[in-house]
Order: sequence, then structure tokens, then C-alpha cells
Amino acid sequence: MSALVAIMAAGESRRMGVPKMCLPWKGSSVLGHLLGQWREAGVAKIVVVHAGAGSPVAVELARLGVSPEEQAVTAAPGREMMGSVMTAARRAAADGSLTHLIIALGDQPHLRTETLRDLVRACDMAPGKIVRVLHRGTAGHPIALPSSVLAELGETSCATLRDFLGLLKSPVLDLTCDDSGVLMDIDTPDDYVRAIRAGD
Repeated sequence: MSALVAIMAAGESRRMGVPKMCLPWKGSSVLGHLLGQWREAGVAKIVVVHAGAGSPVAVELARLGVSPEEQAVTAAPGREMMGSVMTAARRAAADGSLTHLIIALGDQPHLRTETLRDLVRACDMAPGKIVRVLHRGTAGHPIALPSSVLAELGETSCATLRDFLGLLKSPVLDLTCDDSGVLMDIDTPDDYVRAIRAGD
């Protein structure tokens, strides 16, 4: 399998009130748990996109022992999540061995590891396709993008990833799953409580 998983972790967690990637989760932090999940799912290449030195996520990455090669500072912080997506796309586009870039939200630790593993396997089967995870007909995250679109994504003027995807003509593989967590992320303290329950 030749995909790069990019974990989006540059947000300011305004609605949560505290850095959500650093919240406790199953004996680690949200971020630490996510990294472990993706490695368990068989991914060898991971990058965490964060806000830069001194940020809570950067401090947590140091605590977790994550190497500098597995980190990237968002190149366009003013563009919020899209800036992080573009940063990841530029990193992935420079690696000619990749078939996909998997965009993973940093606030989805409740996802089942099997969901991530299924996505990884689907990328192996569909090297030229966008791979989406669907629950009850609705697309969620993570999402895998083929290498053919990464150069364009790295320089796009689109405001959101959804806008960018709407312009693409790439074939799509829809991966249906029974993991409702693909439609949920953690933005508020109530979301955090719900995610803990969903992840149990």
C-alpha cells in the first residue's frame, strides 16, 4: 500500500475551548490514539499538519516522539483547514511512489480501526480513484485522493475541499461502512462526550 495519511491538526479548537488533539483518549491523547490507529491499519507514511512550533499540537507531537519527517506546518493558516489540505497535497505530490493522499480529520479518534483498514485496502484496489467512506448513503471522512489530482490541489484557489472535489472528473469508489463515526467529528465538549461513548 502506498498512501500518505495526512492528519489535519492545525485548528484552534475555538468551540472546544481547549486543544482537542491533546484531550485524553484511551490511555493516550486524541492525537496519539489516531497515530496508533493508522499504524495499526497498515499505514507506513503519516504526516501531521499543525500550526507550528510552540503550538499545543507541536508540544504534544514532541511528547509522543513523532519525528520531524512526520510533521508539516500549515503553509496557509489564513485558509484554515484548506490550507492544511493544500500543505499535505504538496508534500504528497513530491513523493512519486504514492497512489493516494488520505485526508484524515484530527478529531475523529472514535472511528473504528477496521474502517481505516478497509479504506487502506480500497486504495490498493483503486489506485486512480477517489475513495470515499459512506454511512447510510452520506459521505464522510477520511477521504482518499489519487495522486493525479494532488498537484492541482496543492495550488487550488477553492475555499474548501468540498468545492475542489466538486470540480473533479476523477472516478470514485464508494466504500459503504456501518461506522457512523465517519460522519462525526469533535468540535464541542458535548461532541467529545458523544465521541467517547461512540468509541467504546
